[in-house]
Amino acid sequence: MVDDDTFELDENILQGIAELICGDDLTPHYRRGFEIEKFFKAAGLPVGELEGYRREWTLEQLHRWQHDADAMRRVIQRLADPREYIGDDEVLSAVLTDLNKLLALEGFHVRHEAGRPVIVAGAEAIDRINAPSVAELSVSISEIVHDETFGRQLRLRLDEAYACWRSGAPTAALIMLGSLLEGVLYDAALARRSGGSAPSDNLQSLIATAREERWIAKDVAEYADVLRNHRNLVHPRKQWKQEYEPEEDSVRIAWNVVVAALNDLADRP
Repeated sequence: MVDDDTFELDENILQGIAELICGDDLTPHYRRGFEIEKFFKAAGLPVGELEGYRREWTLEQLHRWQHDADAMRRVIQRLADPREYIGDDEVLSAVLTDLNKLLALEGFHVRHEAGRPVIVAGAEAIDRINAPSVAELSVSISEIVHDETFGRQLRLRLDEAYACWRSGAPTAALIMLGSLLEGVLYDAALARRSGGSAPSDNLQSLIATAREERWIAKDVAEYADVLRNHRNLVHPRKQWKQEYEPEEDSVRIAWNVVVAALNDLADRP
């Protein structure tokens, strides 16, 4: 976490923050006047009634605390707090992206620890695996997997994994997501081989190859190994011995791993 005394934002950054708080018809989130008042109060900053234009009033409030590092930190953390966007993960993801683009100019970024936003030094990319939002697939599986029939089967597995997740069946969702990751990485290895025998369909081997060949980013490869262990819950004895009970957060991370892997494969043809 950053030292409060070092957290002071430039005027232009403040204007961008004000726009994120207010939103408009073209942004993913729009706060009405009373919602903006509620936002500041939730951040622990007392405000009166909004008067005049939303954005100008919001910027005026930010100016009041511009040199109060603790107050500004609370504003930023509330803006990135999942509790502001309950039931709308896509909006949270979009706000986080824009917020971190602004903070990167000041040498900071927001990440989540135990579901709560923390401001840290360094203009790192958003942790797309641990983000509280649900990652979105940027391309269709049919554009990544080379065999049409195999691609259709894997797409069905993704749909079934999502259905299991949302139906309160996390173990089934994790097993399905692990098998999906195995399938897409096997297809990638098959398509990228330069002759010789067919690649192994062992998931551990496939992840290692994908990491070495940089088909997927390092963060994805690291979490893919965790997902591989979760996929092995298909063996009841393993789960019994580990005394492990998957929860909703485990599935969200696994989902983000698989979607990130698919997006990386699309970016690295």
